[in-house]
Amino acid sequence: MDKTVANTVLQRAKGFCERCGVPSHDLALHHRKLKSRGGKDEVSNLVAICHKCHNMSTESIHLNPAKATIKGWMVPSWAEPSDYPIHLADGSIVKLDNDGNYKEVMEWQE
Repeated sequence: MDKTVANTVLQRAKGFCERCGVPSHDLALHHRKLKSRGGKDEVSNLVAICHKCHNMSTESIHLNPAKATIKGWMVPSWAEPSDYPIHLADGSIVKLDNDGNYKEVMEWQE
């Protein structure tokens, strides 16, 4: 993965898990649209999350893909990550762009 892409995602997260909001010095970069589904190493397709949220708890993204998809932590193969909203830890619903910004979404129906 390009270091510029990784650094942009980590800077956007500011040292916090983007899913649960807990500070961490050891964040994983999770592909929202999995590489096996055609996902790319793009800032809008990556989130910085703690290992517990990624794959180490019963509520983790990889153990609950249906719930993760509803919340935007996983993106279906037919969707474009930059167009698919994500629910952040603070309750906001945003879209991610490739410049490392959050774009607030006014309404999102699950």
